[in-house]
Amino acid sequence: MDWTAQIDIYCERLDPSYWAEPFNAITNGAFVLAALWGAYEAQRRGLRNRAVWILIGLGFAIGIGSFLFHTHATQWASLADVLPIVLFVIGYAVTALALIGDASSGWVAIYTLGVLIFLGATGYLVALAGISINGSEAYLPALFLMIAISTVTYLRAHRAFQWFAGATVAFVISLSFRSIDMAVCDAFPIGTHIFWHSLNGLVIALLLQALIRNTPIRA
Repeated sequence: MDWTAQIDIYCERLDPSYWAEPFNAITNGAFVLAALWGAYEAQRRGLRNRAVWILIGLGFAIGIGSFLFHTHATQWASLADVLPIVLFVIGYAVTALALIGDASSGWVAIYTLGVLIFLGATGYLVALAGISINGSEAYLPALFLMIAISTVTYLRAHRAFQWFAGATVAFVISLSFRSIDMAVCDAFPIGTHIFWHSLNGLVIALLLQALIRNTPIRA
C-alpha cells in the first residue's frame, strides 16, 4: 500500500494541495470544542473516572485526525482519521453500558466482547446486504449501537436517555449529509461533508455530557 497516495472522495477537493478542503478541515474544530466542553465539565465536577477522561482525549484526537485527513488526504492520514473514531466507538459503548448497568470493572471484558461482536455482526450484515451510501455504510453499525443504547436507557428510565437520544438523532442527520456529499457537487460545490463534521461534533459533545453528568465523581 502506498501510504502517500492521494485520496479524493469529497466535493470540496479539486486538487492535491494542502488547503484544497478548507471548510472540511476547519469544521473539525467542532470535535475539539466538544472535547473542551467535556474537559471543562468533568474538571468542574471533579470527575476522576479514567475511562471518561480517555474518551474526552479521543474526542480531541478525532478532530486532529480528521483535520490531517482533509489536509493531507493520504492513506496514513486516513488511518489517523479512522483509528480514533473506532477506539471512541468501542470505548464509549463499553463505558456507557457499564454506567447503565451499574456494573463493576469485572464486567468490562464481557461488555467489550459483546460490543465487538455486535459491531462485527452488524457490519457483516450491512456488507451482505450490499448497502452502498458513499462510504457512510461503514458507520451504520455505530448507528445501530447508538439506537440500542438509547433503547436500553429508555427502558430503564435512565437519566442519560435524553442525551443518548439527542446524540442518536443528530447522528442520523449527520450521516445523511455525509451520504449525499458527492451527489450534490454540481449544485453545492463545497459539499455537505462540513455538516457531517459540525453535527458529529454535537454528537460527541452530547455523548460525553451523558457520561460526565451521570458518572459518580470518584468512579
